[in-house]
Amino acid sequence: MQYTVDDVFELIGQFGWSQRTYFLLLGILQIFVAPQMLLNVFTGLDPSFECYEKNASSTAKPLINKCINNDPQECRLSYTSEYKSFASEWNLICSEKYKVAMVQSVWMGGVMTGALVLGSVADVIGRLKTLMVSILGTIAFEGFSAFAPTLMIMIILRFLGGICCALVILVSFVLSQELIGTSWRSFCGMCVAMVFAIGIGIYSWLASIMSDWRTLTLVCSLSGIVFLLLPCYVPESPRWLVTQGKNDEAKVVLEDMAKKNRKSKELPSHWELKSSGGKNKEKKSNGVRDLVSHPYVLLLTLIQIFSWFVNSCTYYGLTMAASNLGGDVYISTALSGLIEIPACITAAAVIDRVGRRITLCTAMLLGGTACVLIQFIPVKYVTVITGLALCGKLSISASFSVAYVHSAEIFPTIIRNSAVGIVSVAARVGGIVAPFILMLGDFIPNMQFTVFGLMTFLAGVLNLKLPETLGQPMPENIADVIAFRNNEKVVKSGKKYQKLNMVDEEVGAETVRPRTPTKKGEVREDQEPLLEE
Repeated sequence: MQYTVDDVFELIGQFGWSQRTYFLLLGILQIFVAPQMLLNVFTGLDPSFECYEKNASSTAKPLINKCINNDPQECRLSYTSEYKSFASEWNLICSEKYKVAMVQSVWMGGVMTGALVLGSVADVIGRLKTLMVSILGTIAFEGFSAFAPTLMIMIILRFLGGICCALVILVSFVLSQELIGTSWRSFCGMCVAMVFAIGIGIYSWLASIMSDWRTLTLVCSLSGIVFLLLPCYVPESPRWLVTQGKNDEAKVVLEDMAKKNRKSKELPSHWELKSSGGKNKEKKSNGVRDLVSHPYVLLLTLIQIFSWFVNSCTYYGLTMAASNLGGDVYISTALSGLIEIPACITAAAVIDRVGRRITLCTAMLLGGTACVLIQFIPVKYVTVITGLALCGKLSISASFSVAYVHSAEIFPTIIRNSAVGIVSVAARVGGIVAPFILMLGDFIPNMQFTVFGLMTFLAGVLNLKLPETLGQPMPENIADVIAFRNNEKVVKSGKKYQKLNMVDEEVGAETVRPRTPTKKGEVREDQEPLLEE
């Protein structure tokens, strides 16, 4: 008897003991990722200093946190901050301050490069191998940057570290989603976002007890060493193995999962694996070209690219805007991360009840509205503006976490890592653009919030065109993705509504078969393959 991976998960458990262990280990990895993403916040911390004229007497009154002619070279500097950042070590203040931001931009460029150029590596050599190499690269490059003798060397090392970290983020998420059953994908996706938020809080605490940026960088990078043991406990994705025609290896992984879940007896004595999309071994991926192979697939891809760009741009923009609220920088940064937890909990509570699409769109529409309303609030009402900004941050955090889950469920297994890599590039571009949008507030008060709000509102409307993936098996190939469109036709039958395929659709030489509606109206995979030659 032949089964798909989803069929096997129905028998052995969609989130049994083995999957919980795998997810816990891959989820905790986010605590290592979070400091890498925000490393520049504290390693490049703006120092407090006093500027004396070089020929001034010892009793001369210095300039506080200002330079003569805005040039640190004309000052005899005395740093008053207890914490030593690379900004104070290399005098990156006043006219040289832009170089601190450049370090973060270059690192984000590395993340973008890794997602764009190497995003498809895991689709070729496997999720687990790619993850291990990328973790090792992140540890090495970020760790070596702690010993950089010059700013340029540190920038180069951080760029390389960003490339590796991009793969850690992408592959760990994709692998965690492919090792669990359909009904648990959204819950696990939300938990990943919450662990990342916890990682921000832990990083803020570490920074508060460290005396200099080199120690902080080294501690954050070396904390990833423990994750090099992951292959001892986490297997390769059985879904990926099936797409590569390695059904026997996938069968071994699933049987081991069944044993650990104490569900071995649920499997027949003789059984074989098949792709849930009926993909033959001869079928090969055309890489990202598959994303433009059909108008509907191209439309879904473009919408998600824009959505990820807006989510990231608004997320980082509102996070950076929160730093202007004043107070302790360590507490402010920790709160900006921890505030994402209630957002993720709320999203997790509704995503399996009302669906991914509605949750995503509602969060973005609410967040966009909150940001736009700030434009109509007088500047003197700081508390109201802060409250609306926090509402926007909560909403965008919820939508960003849902977007991860939704995209992983829309893109097919055969190019999932490549596709998520592309939309991740859009997210990185959003992170780079966000600081420039914030500068609009220098010309028109609160204009930055209006721009963030309008973009977020527009993205929320466009996301209504995306298919609902709640209760659907993960697509294995492009034909499965196209089948989403056919399943969106809704007709009335008596007092019930059912999703139906109206017609078969030709996709090259392949024919998409109708999916059978269940009693609850959910579309499930038939036992027969979806594709025929």
